[in-house]
Order: sequence, then C-alpha cells, then structure tokens
Amino acid sequence: MGKHPPKVAYYITPHGFGHAVRSLEIVRTLLAMAPGMEISIVSDVPEFLMEENVGHPLPYRRKRLDVGLTQLDSIRFDLASTLSELAHLRDRAEELLAEEVAYLKDGRFDLLVADIPFLAFQAARLRGIPALGVGNFTWDWIYSAYSSQDPGWRGIIQWTAHGYGLCDLLLQLPMHGDCSACPKRADVPLVARHSKRSPGETRRVLGLNSRQPAYLLAFTTLSLDAEALSAVEGIPEAVFLFKHPLRYALSNGLCLDGLDLSYADVVAAVDAVITKPGYGIVSDCLAHGTPMIYTDRGPFPEYPILVEAMRAHLPVAYLPAEDLYAGRWREALEEARGLPPRPVSIRTDGAEVCAREILGFLAGR
Repeated sequence: MGKHPPKVAYYITPHGFGHAVRSLEIVRTLLAMAPGMEISIVSDVPEFLMEENVGHPLPYRRKRLDVGLTQLDSIRFDLASTLSELAHLRDRAEELLAEEVAYLKDGRFDLLVADIPFLAFQAARLRGIPALGVGNFTWDWIYSAYSSQDPGWRGIIQWTAHGYGLCDLLLQLPMHGDCSACPKRADVPLVARHSKRSPGETRRVLGLNSRQPAYLLAFTTLSLDAEALSAVEGIPEAVFLFKHPLRYALSNGLCLDGLDLSYADVVAAVDAVITKPGYGIVSDCLAHGTPMIYTDRGPFPEYPILVEAMRAHLPVAYLPAEDLYAGRWREALEEARGLPPRPVSIRTDGAEVCAREILGFLAGR
C-alpha cells in the first residue's frame, strides 16, 4: 500500500445528519478493519457527530462544498434560497477547486470518498486520485424535480451532473433514486447503526420499565409552541425522548444528553420513533424493526422511496405535519401501538461491504 499508511479524504454533505451518520459508520468500520489508516473528514457537519458515531475525534476540516437544500427546519426547505446559494457556489467553483486540489496534494491523500458533494469528484480528478461515491441519490436528480417549475435550475443540474460523471464508482445504497449521473455503480446493502445494549438494559438506564410507552423524537429541529407542548403533556402515560439540538421543558419528556447510550440503543428500545423520513433514521429503524410514526417532508423526491421501504418492512403510522406541530399525537401513537411487530427483513451490513470496497481501491493505488 505504499510507503505511508493509506490516507483517505472523506467529504460529507452538510445537508441534515443522515449522510454524516451513515458515512461515519463506514469510517468507524474502516478504522476497525485497517487501524493504521488515516481518514480526514471534510464537511460542515457538527463535530459532536464524529465523537458520537466513531467514538473519538477525527482529523476534521470544516469546509462546505455543496448546498443540498436550504432548510427552514427539519421538514421545510427554501428552494429559492437553495438556487441562489448554488449559483454563488458555481461562481466560486474555480477558487474552491484550487483549494481542494492543494489540500489533497499537501495531505498526500490516496483516495477521496464523497457522500455526496459533486465538487469533490472534480477535485479528485484534477489531483489525479480515485474518487468513490456513497449514496442513495445524487443532487442533480433531486434538483431535476424542481426544474419544470423554474427553468433556472437547468444549468445547475447540468453542472451538478458533470461532477458526478467524474465519480469512479458509486456505492449505491438501497432506497435509491436515479443515480445514473455516476457512470459506474455497485449496489451495496443498507448502512445502519446497531445497538450494543438490549432494550431492557437501555430502559433501565433511562429509568423506564418494560411497560412504559416511550417514543423518540428524531428531529434536528422541531419548534413546538406553548399550546403544542401542553397538548403533548396531555399524554401523561407516555415519555418522549429527545437529544441535542432539541430542547423541551416537558413534564413527560426525557433528555438523552449525557447518558451512556448510543442513538441506536435508544431506537431499539422505544415503542416507536416520531420523525420525518430521512435516510439515517429510517436505516436505524429498519435495522431494529422499530415502528415509525412519520410526518410530511414537502416535495422531496427521496420521500416516497423511503416511505415505500418503511411500509414494506416496518409497522408505520402517519402523522400529518399540522398535527405534529400542534402536539396532536395521541391518535398516531395509538395506531402505532396497535400494529403487530415485524421481524427485521433487510440486510444491514452495508458498512462492512463499503469498507471492503474502499480497501480494495486503496490496494490498487
């Protein structure tokens, strides 16, 4: 593998936490398989995610190389602002690429992996190192859904797709959209986190007995006004779990921050997860057979694909967004509790498969 330990620059989109969570699971697995490897994260995701998902800090370069979608909160996004930010990114592309090429050269990186900023592939090609993609969609496919309403997207879509055309191999995750902008693709199993504790052990840490209804609120932001919080407190038999960056003063709420539990431990132990369908949390639930109470996500092309997979493999109940924000949760909770459990029926060893693919590319450097 050369004179120095293999070095990987791993680029992660800052859009939500799902991309980071799955990629950090791959990173954790890679470091377990090849302890001498050096992996540097290039992203704008919060640093606590690395400690939480890998177990220790990693070399981290705070850099935003893509936009994703400009979020107003966990559910709503701003398309006009997204398009404006992408246009600004394109105006600065030459400067940004020069910076990345210098970074890859100075760091003596052997391989670039991206989930899934398109400019990263251009930087790798200019530097002359291979580049792997990891993902279940490419941003050109997402943006194409909006071009019929606003032709201003068309040039951005072409530019985005050009970047993906320089990807040497996309490790294509399940529940994927059209990833044909990447010329070579290999299907891999689901990348998911797995609990280390039994549900009973986790509930003991939480101070809950086996019969206490408990629900995880899986959002990065969810603003509930005083009336909504009062409505949630009107379900006193249930406990609602949450963690940073969520903050609630609920009589029936329990903050997970500071507890010796992984997110996967909690997912495996609750009666259901209340969330929007995002890749990370859907994967966590699929890995543990945990019921999902899901809400709307707006016109996002990934949404129906995730919902289809959830319905195929999990007990699910739908909670309209207006009811979510109003705290009217009881009906959906009761529906979820009445659903029969379903055994885990999907492969979830994608982190190991992806890690082996990455090691294979490094062996050929």
